[in-house]
Amino acid sequence: MKSLFRLACVALLSAGPALADGAVQLPEIPELGTEATVELLTRLVVANVVSQNCEGFAISEAEYDLLAGSAGIIADRFQLDPAQYNQMFLHPAYGILSSEGGCAEEGPDIAVLLEQLGEWAGVVTPE
Repeated sequence: MKSLFRLACVALLSAGPALADGAVQLPEIPELGTEATVELLTRLVVANVVSQNCEGFAISEAEYDLLAGSAGIIADRFQLDPAQYNQMFLHPAYGILSSEGGCAEEGPDIAVLLEQLGEWAGVVTPE
């Protein structure tokens, strides 16, 4: 049975809904191997947390949905339930906010991730 988390991600993002500032097409994330996929999921979750909480790294709602939807795809591959996702990825990502220089260190990776998702056909289309 699919978890509520995965169902919510799929329902919200897989169809690429129109958003206030654009539409989202989720990428085709290739099989990368377990270690690389865990690293990518970690980076995606950190990017979402940083973009929403660190001054100077704000992104559009559609870009946020692209990052979150991509994280949802990977969480689904690992069959993570919400508690596992929170414990393994979300809580550690919030720890970055309390570390000195965490925002400045992690913030630039947001643009790198958005570019990588674009290379995998992830698209944010402005309205």
